[in-house]
Order: sequence, then structure tokens, then C-alpha cells
Amino acid sequence: MDAVAAYTPKEQKTNTAVHESAHAVVYMAAGYQVGEIALHEPGDQSYGGRAHVKYLAASGPWLDWAVTCAAGERAEIRWMRETGRWSSDRAWAAERLAWRDRSQVGEAYRSCHSRELTFDGDHDDWGDYAWVMDRTDEALDLVWDRVLTLADHVTVRQHLTGEEAARIAGL
Repeated sequence: MDAVAAYTPKEQKTNTAVHESAHAVVYMAAGYQVGEIALHEPGDQSYGGRAHVKYLAASGPWLDWAVTCAAGERAEIRWMRETGRWSSDRAWAAERLAWRDRSQVGEAYRSCHSRELTFDGDHDDWGDYAWVMDRTDEALDLVWDRVLTLADHVTVRQHLTGEEAARIAGL
């Protein structure tokens, strides 16, 4: 995926920070707490990826969780468009790298609705990922400046506690 996306190391770090910050900010904006947000050193596979957000246990509407999971991918796409970095190859890579997030959305559908999530591009069907992405874009519109602010800090510090992330994001 790295070869396809063809980011500089700095761009990749920022892209990853935006992705993870979106997860954290959307979750916190819905009234939940995170324990930490961190970028990993290249090659560190202890968490299975480039970065992670630790979510504190919570109970709430299934849609809050679905939107939280989709927020990283949607934020990446938005960041690419706003900074002139969007390409179909990079969008494809962002989609593929969000497979865990998409799997979690699918699990929410199975657990809460005994229904499989579809990927037909039907923006009017609440059971389709396109509908979830629309709800996610709406959620990101409300907090986009906070996502970027947190991402700037995550890029520099690489690890923030949940309390620090909430304070920086104004949540």
C-alpha cells in the first residue's frame, strides 16, 4: 500500500495522524472517552498497524460506533482532497488500509441488527456503507478543525493520553 500511496515519510505520518485523530475526535464528540492515541515507529507491529486509538468502554447507539470506525478513512479522503494530494490510487490505498475499521462497522450491523453491511453504494439504504459514510461526513463537518488540530499535535508528540487529546481537541 505504501508504494501505491507514494507519500513522503512526513506526508504518511500526517495522513496517519489525521486518520487516527478523526476516530478519536468523533468518538469524543459523541460523548465517549479515549484512553490514548499514538503513532507507532515504522516497523512496530505491536498494535498491528501504524497507529492506534484506545477507546474506553462505553455503551451507546450503534451508529456512534459505526461513524467512529468510518471516520478515519473518510478523514483521510477529505485531507487528501483539501491538500491537493488526492488520487485514485491513494483513495484505493486508504480504503484497503481501513479494512479493520470496515470490519468493525460490519460487526456492529451483525450484532445490533442481525444484518450484513452492504457495499452497493446506496446512499439511501441505512444498511449500506455509503449511507454510513454520509453520516460520517456529516459528523466530521462538525469537528473537522478539531481533527486537524489534534492531528498536528499527534504528528509532533506521537503519543497523547486521552485527557490530553480531549483538551487539545476542545472536548
